[in-house]
Amino acid sequence: MTIKTGNVSALYADIVGSLVPYIEDQVLLPNASFIRNFYDITGDSSGNTIKIPVVNAYTDAQAITEGTSIASVGAAQNDFEPTSVNLTMSKFGSWTDITQEAVEDASESLVRSQILARLSGGIATALDTNGFDEAATTAGTDYGQAGASGTVLETNLVMGPDSLAYGIRRAPAVTHFYNNDTDSHNFRGTVRAGFKGIAANRIAKVSSNSSIASTTHVTSLDEFQQAVSNLRKDNVDSMDGGMYAAFIGPATEYTLVKELNNVGASIPSLSDLGNQALLSALLGSAVGAMFMRTNNLKSVIVA
Repeated sequence: MTIKTGNVSALYADIVGSLVPYIEDQVLLPNASFIRNFYDITGDSSGNTIKIPVVNAYTDAQAITEGTSIASVGAAQNDFEPTSVNLTMSKFGSWTDITQEAVEDASESLVRSQILARLSGGIATALDTNGFDEAATTAGTDYGQAGASGTVLETNLVMGPDSLAYGIRRAPAVTHFYNNDTDSHNFRGTVRAGFKGIAANRIAKVSSNSSIASTTHVTSLDEFQQAVSNLRKDNVDSMDGGMYAAFIGPATEYTLVKELNNVGASIPSLSDLGNQALLSALLGSAVGAMFMRTNNLKSVIVA
């Protein structure tokens, strides 16, 4: 690594120290409010795949006749016969090039903020996109507009904190090199991480038309209520306070905002929110779900 000036050397050191806090403030999914299953193997040498045990769905306890084998009652009730899923971590990266003239002419704080915004924003978006894609792929029933032939649908999701797992193999890191040919400072940010859906019945889809202000093939709060009720029926754990997380796209936000206002959607205490991304995303709570907007949901065209 070649640093052309002492100022850039100090700038690089500052960016290295600030990258992780910036990403943590911008990323939405890898948040303790939404994902309890977090695996950090940054200091391990066990490869990039984690095998996660999955406990099957349980039923209510049953009465047992005196002297009868406990294990013989209610065969479907054996609630610790775990299967497993494999969480594999991938590499995500973001980059930006800053000319030497920009370093010379702009204030160091401005250059620093622009580099951090580019690197952290790119990595945060990549992580959220990967997580929402995995959740959509794992999710079971679609309570929305799945039958809307020929329509591009955004895959809104409702889930609990034990519905996804998140693993990290390499913590967010940044490298720098000087390009003599272009007289520019090149910054590269990377992370190795991944998500894995635990089980189909722990994540519900509520698909809706991805075209803003469309009047056809759009969802409603009633469909989100169905998703929430079915998650509760399957004993899917909810977040603290009994709510599930509902992640919705821009078009669904446009559709639901009047309904949310009409039902008097409440806003949780802001002191309980984990980062700036969550603060910016939160729309309110209603029908047993905390609604959050995101641009990183998976969109699909229904054949």
